[in-house]
Amino acid sequence: MKNLLITLLLFVPLLSFGQVKKDTTQICFPYSVGKQIALDLNKLDQLTEVLKLTETELKETQNKVSVQNDIITTMELKEDNYELQIQKEQEKFGIVEEQNEGLRKDIKKIKTKNTVIEIVGGAIIGALTYILIFK
Repeated sequence: MKNLLITLLLFVPLLSFGQVKKDTTQICFPYSVGKQIALDLNKLDQLTEVLKLTETELKETQNKVSVQNDIITTMELKEDNYELQIQKEQEKFGIVEEQNEGLRKDIKKIKTKNTVIEIVGGAIIGALTYILIFK
């Protein structure tokens, strides 16, 4: 009895839960749905390719932006250097102008001194000439 019960318990689940062979080559939905699925799969493939191209283009654009940022940084440094050069040139011209102004004042003093010396020298020569001629 026990053997019969064990045998039944072993074989009954095998019969009821056994795998049923089905033909998987048949489509279980209408033709229009299958056609739409095929179109959607084609569209997915196309969009996947477009995505790859877009990602490549994005990377190239990021590289280009990086290079342009480097160029902009270099140009800003050059601009700072040019502004510094302009500032130094202005300082130089200011110093030269100050020196020129001082030299102009010195030239006026020397001209005034020379004029006074010429007048005094002329007066002395005139007085000596008068004394030599009339004495």
